[in-house]
Amino acid sequence: MEKKVLFVVYQSPVGSIWVNEGFRTAFGMYGEDIEPAVLLMEGASVALSKNTSPESLGLLPIRIVQRFIKRYETPVYGIKEDIEKYRVKNIDENFNAEIINKDSLSDFFHQFDYVIFM
Repeated sequence: MEKKVLFVVYQSPVGSIWVNEGFRTAFGMYGEDIEPAVLLMEGASVALSKNTSPESLGLLPIRIVQRFIKRYETPVYGIKEDIEKYRVKNIDENFNAEIINKDSLSDFFHQFDYVIFM
């Protein structure tokens, strides 16, 4: 039976590597009979924007994970209130992100066997 694991990233992709690391870790789970998903919350929400480009600061580009999201059909989630708080516009459709409300987080977390904050 596959275990469901949610990787929660909360640090901005500009100035940290955690968004890419969250996805990289999630993709590594497929070989272990684990069904991963990624939730981008707080500052990590800006990664959902087409206009975010940490590569301009010498960091890894976020777009490199998108082909694997598509290949593995990795679920990606964002939080509506955080997207509004950080004024994220122009959400990149390549993430195929499902936007959820903050007040539903408790029920959402309980859908997973493990929730790991990164």
